[in-house]
Amino acid sequence: MKTSIALLASAATLSAGIAQAHFQLVYTPETMLEKPAEIGLKLVFGHPMENGHTMDMGEPVEFFVQFKDKRTDLKDSLKPITWKGAHNEANAYETTYKVRRNGDYVFALTPAPYYEGSEDIYIQQITKSYVNKGAMPTTWNEPLGLPTEIVPLNKPYQVFVGSTFSGQLLSEGKPAPGVECEIEYINTDIDMKANAFSEDANGEVPATGIVAITDANGVFTFGIPTPGVWGFACLGSGPVKEHEGKELSQDAVIWINASTLGASAESGSAPVAAVEPDDAERFDKALSAQQRRSVQKALREIGLYDSSIDGDFGPQTREALKIVQRARGLSDTGLVDGTLFETLVSLSNQ
Repeated sequence: MKTSIALLASAATLSAGIAQAHFQLVYTPETMLEKPAEIGLKLVFGHPMENGHTMDMGEPVEFFVQFKDKRTDLKDSLKPITWKGAHNEANAYETTYKVRRNGDYVFALTPAPYYEGSEDIYIQQITKSYVNKGAMPTTWNEPLGLPTEIVPLNKPYQVFVGSTFSGQLLSEGKPAPGVECEIEYINTDIDMKANAFSEDANGEVPATGIVAITDANGVFTFGIPTPGVWGFACLGSGPVKEHEGKELSQDAVIWINASTLGASAESGSAPVAAVEPDDAERFDKALSAQQRRSVQKALREIGLYDSSIDGDFGPQTREALKIVQRARGLSDTGLVDGTLFETLVSLSNQ
């Protein structure tokens, strides 16, 4: 067996100094849209898990949205705003964007370096956030060519509590091993109209920071314990190490949305329709007989299937497929689309 069920487990977390960490937000409340909509986006630099001090943002270096092979510059659409944190006010930015076509929209921000006086360093967090329309995945797992970035290995807008999220950290397009990645969730209500965090944190704050370390391939995995908006910040992974004569921590940040399986669209995920027999027949016919046998072979190699390699997707094949889908943050339909087929081939080759 080339790959064990351990691949589906979460990585251990490590202790880090204090829980409070800097996180650049690119926030919009709805990440899975059923219909065309004009969405609001807030760019805020703060401490979302502790609901602590909010920092002033300078004019961003770059802000764009990637839809399939088209990149649209949004920097000129940004408007300065004053953001109200729990303890202070700070400079931030906002914009709106019209989502029309089905697929994945990746919003990418390169902010101006922020000077952190308590550490005498500059911080620049290159941040990605995702929106999907029509439940039609397209380019969510493709890199954008940023100086440093986290490429999601699970759909970032459809992760379920109890499953895991994995990302691959890149620096100048290459895997970045041994990098510390801080993990937080937005532990406060966000008022989009008032441009404000709530005064109090919603939940308990861990005594120490949640941290994962990237492996030899730049990959980290984290088990999602609770619903919400989760952020991952891999520190100092960028190629630029100095700004205005001082140390620069050029970080990679990604935001994902986690919900409880079966939750309604109010939690940020579009509802998943029940699978009908006709759907199964249609999906199966989209694969060749050889591809269906390849699916069963891959399931056998990762220890989830021990029956015949005959290309006939019976109950055992369906259940094995559902296990993989749940572990990868996908809807557990038991049906094989292009994304799941590629995932299975990748797992069987490890």
